[in-house]
Amino acid sequence: MAGGKETPRQKMIGMMYLVLTALLALNISNAVLEKFAVLNNTLTELRHEASEVNEKTVTAIMGASSTAASVTEAKKKAEAVREATYKVIADLDDYKKQLSQDHSGNDIPQEILILDTNTAEEKMLDPRTDFAKKFEQLLVDYQSKVHEVTKLDLPKLNRKAEDYEEFKNNEHHKDKDFIHFQFEGTPTMAAITTITQMQTEILENEAMALDTLAKIADAVNVKVDNLVPMVKPRSDKVAAGDKYVADMFIAASSSGLVPEMWRNGQKLEVRTDEKTKIKMGKIEFLAAAGGYDANNESKQTFKAEIKVKDSVYVQTVEYIVIKPVIKITTGNRPQLYLNCGNLVNIEVPSLGTNYNPNFIGKGAQIVKGTKSSQVTIIPKEMKVDVTVMNSGANLGTETFDVKRIPRPHVSKKDQTGRDIDPKNGVKISSVTSLRVSVEPEEGFKENVPKDAVYRIRTMEVNLKRGTNSVATKNVTSEIVDLTDWKSQLRPGDIIVCSIKKVVRKTFLNEDDNVDFPEYVFIPLQ
Repeated sequence: MAGGKETPRQKMIGMMYLVLTALLALNISNAVLEKFAVLNNTLTELRHEASEVNEKTVTAIMGASSTAASVTEAKKKAEAVREATYKVIADLDDYKKQLSQDHSGNDIPQEILILDTNTAEEKMLDPRTDFAKKFEQLLVDYQSKVHEVTKLDLPKLNRKAEDYEEFKNNEHHKDKDFIHFQFEGTPTMAAITTITQMQTEILENEAMALDTLAKIADAVNVKVDNLVPMVKPRSDKVAAGDKYVADMFIAASSSGLVPEMWRNGQKLEVRTDEKTKIKMGKIEFLAAAGGYDANNESKQTFKAEIKVKDSVYVQTVEYIVIKPVIKITTGNRPQLYLNCGNLVNIEVPSLGTNYNPNFIGKGAQIVKGTKSSQVTIIPKEMKVDVTVMNSGANLGTETFDVKRIPRPHVSKKDQTGRDIDPKNGVKISSVTSLRVSVEPEEGFKENVPKDAVYRIRTMEVNLKRGTNSVATKNVTSEIVDLTDWKSQLRPGDIIVCSIKKVVRKTFLNEDDNVDFPEYVFIPLQ
């Protein structure tokens, strides 16, 4: 261990590490290897605790109220030291991960890793790679960086046998370099524990550097120079004749101190209130909830946290979220048509101008309209769920029934646009063309006009005389031109139109094939 600022716990763990290392040199049983796994976990906990303490020291340094050049410089140095420490700790974590993998890069199972005796040694002592060289350079570069920033002479990290009181006279180790001393003959779990031990030493070195900078920054006491009376009402609304209830208290602040504030771990912008001169964090978020009670209310909380230098103040704040009412403004809940663009207005009046929704469809495609509340629902299933989201908050789900498109009907007209009498048909003397079209059911057309346009793409037309076929033609539209048959037409003949293919133009301007086989009979007189 590095010594200096070690706690009794750290000294005890350091002694355990040396004892286990010595036992390992004597080829003690697998029980020693298992103890290294336990020691590694303990060292990891110690490392996290040390990192948190150092982080608080940095926070204290950064919160120093003095604007002196020496304090400003101390803040910059503290940030530089912390940044360098973060990087080297992360890089060493990566080395531990690589040592926990076999030579193919696959993770070694924990029970096998504990008893593995050669993987780490093979990787660290492989002369064909610079794996170990880069490892040692990480430690050297970190120490150089901290020395450059703080000018402190900290205990070295790449220590050989001669640097340890316990090993400096050991004939077996005295000529070994750093890598061979630390990793030669070292089982994998012991090698990983060695690196974890080095991480704790790095954090100890960082602590010594930060303590020096903290003294410069005077990051200990918060000097209060602003006292303001505050009133916190129990409710911001009161009825005439009712009691107004509030709590009055004193608020204290330091004009030279900028506290850090969080809501649920999210950092807040801190501003100085013009009236009170107190620095305040603005909390603003869109309320979201679930599990509403019978009154459509849901109790929610958030964690308020304020850090002033190395002190942390935490409070859990409760508030009530009222379930919004989703209003379908097209009258009664519409029944949607399958594979059609059904225009629906979905509003939440209580949100006012804050209503800027997104809609998620289950069993349907959703197309947003020109207005925020306007949505076109294109069902793909017979029941559709539409979830209303507003800035990430789930406001609720509305369910719609879906019905199939009603069967269209055939319309027969002459060239003047008049309907053809199905019994009497048309006169040969006046007819030159016919119009046979497929028309939608009126209610369907009224509700989804953009989906209610049918077109005949293929139709076979026969001129029948008794049981004989006099002439046949194929047309690709609703218009049947009879001018080329004029000389062949006889009273009593029947024109038979066999509709082969019909398409419906959809809301998305796509062609939807319609299963509509139909025969149309038009008598001639």
